[in-house]
Amino acid sequence: MTTAPPVSGLPAYSDYVSHVERAPERVAARWPFLALIVLGVLLVAAPLVTGMFPRAIKGEAMIDAFRPQITAASIQNYRDDLGVLDQARANVLALQANGAQPGSFERVDKFVRDYPGIRADISGMVDRIDANRDNYGKLSDTTPFGALPWLLALPGVLLIAAGGFGLRAVRDGRRGVFWHAVAAVAGLGLLAVPVTGGLFQAAPAAQPLINDFRPILTHAEVRTVQGYFVTLVAADGELNSRYVAAVRAAHPEADLTGVKALEARWQPMTARFAGLVGVLNDNVENFDAVVALNDSTKPLGVTAFRALGWGFVIPGVLALGLAAAGLRKPGTGSRRADSTGGAST
Repeated sequence: MTTAPPVSGLPAYSDYVSHVERAPERVAARWPFLALIVLGVLLVAAPLVTGMFPRAIKGEAMIDAFRPQITAASIQNYRDDLGVLDQARANVLALQANGAQPGSFERVDKFVRDYPGIRADISGMVDRIDANRDNYGKLSDTTPFGALPWLLALPGVLLIAAGGFGLRAVRDGRRGVFWHAVAAVAGLGLLAVPVTGGLFQAAPAAQPLINDFRPILTHAEVRTVQGYFVTLVAADGELNSRYVAAVRAAHPEADLTGVKALEARWQPMTARFAGLVGVLNDNVENFDAVVALNDSTKPLGVTAFRALGWGFVIPGVLALGLAAAGLRKPGTGSRRADSTGGAST
């Protein structure tokens, strides 16, 4: 008996089984890792493009330098010093009006003539400092300025590494879960900085302080204040070396209370004024760096200090979102046949 030949065109059993039972291949998404690399590059580039590394260090130096000058006690001492100078000038004017001043005293006369302008300028400076004590406190309570660019750049480096090594893991057929976790840690770190560092509380304080300190932190103003100091030192020297003795010789009963009060306070007063002039002189360039940093983001429509907190929050949220997106169950990478032999996805 002859066996009928097989019908051509029908699939063999082994072919049918291989199509139906092939396990679907899972493919991890690459795009979250690519996005992490882009985000990381932006975080590293931001402090470099804005000059944040050197400028933030100078801002921190300025904050530290003004710390002794901006206390309530220090402000009150400056005002008391001006009050003593007021009394000394009034004393000299009274002696001149009563004819008790014998002759002319060039340095004392210059002090009497120039002091109203000196007083107005120094008093205005003290008022500006006093008006910004709360703003200064908010800024000084933040994370040290010098650390802020590193707190942006280092998470950026982590995100670049997570994206690069994650792409390699995907290429090797793995999901790169560890590198998603690294990205999540970097994102949490970014979110923690403005919360623990008080950046949002400090943001409104920066611009008023910059505006009020701008007129007093210039080289021209420092030279002017130094000139005031020279006038005061010369007047005090003449008061003690010649003036008091001449007045006493001509009018032993003359009232010199204001002049004597100035002499009693002179040493601590001059130390305070010298300290103030020194701080102003040493921080003109630091202040200019702070202003430049604040203005560096103006092309984006916002100043740097206003945007600083969000500069950590937004990339932090994005990093967490990309990490979560990459951890979702990956899609199927192959197709399988249906019961009739056709392909389905």
